[in-house]
Amino acid sequence: MTPELSPLQQQRVIEETSRYIDLANQIYQTNHPVIPVHFDLTGHTIGMYKLWQKQKIIRYNGAIFAKYYDDNMQNTVPHEVAHYIVHQQYWRNKIRPHGLEWQAVMADFGADNSRTAGYDLTDIPKRHYSTVPYACGCQQHQLGIRRHNKVLKRNIDYFCRQCGDVLTAL
Repeated sequence: MTPELSPLQQQRVIEETSRYIDLANQIYQTNHPVIPVHFDLTGHTIGMYKLWQKQKIIRYNGAIFAKYYDDNMQNTVPHEVAHYIVHQQYWRNKIRPHGLEWQAVMADFGADNSRTAGYDLTDIPKRHYSTVPYACGCQQHQLGIRRHNKVLKRNIDYFCRQCGDVLTAL
């Protein structure tokens, strides 16, 4: 059975996210607003800061968060807030997602700047991606739906790495 966050745990995660944003505001003498937190992430991704249609949100995977609650409170929350703070402060510059600026924010938070957690996720459902069968001169391939749509809409060709032929839809 997939673990789930209780409403109380969700509230604590939201409060901890706000606390780190407030901490960043104190450290950097800024006034970054608290942003919405969602628990709708699926698959094996634990957390994500996202700018979508001009709205900034932090998304967490409730199942993974529930399974490793204490560790995620200590590591994932500051990790995602650091992405938000870096975006707020350096949005005009091209910066790497886990670059020096992000590492500096994590250090100022006193948090571990590891990028992966190494959790056992065997009971967490994987995200399933749609694929479309394609073929070349030597074998059959599975193209993801994004690449398939590029072939259809933009006349983009993909080639087999072994024989070099253009992949064609079956």
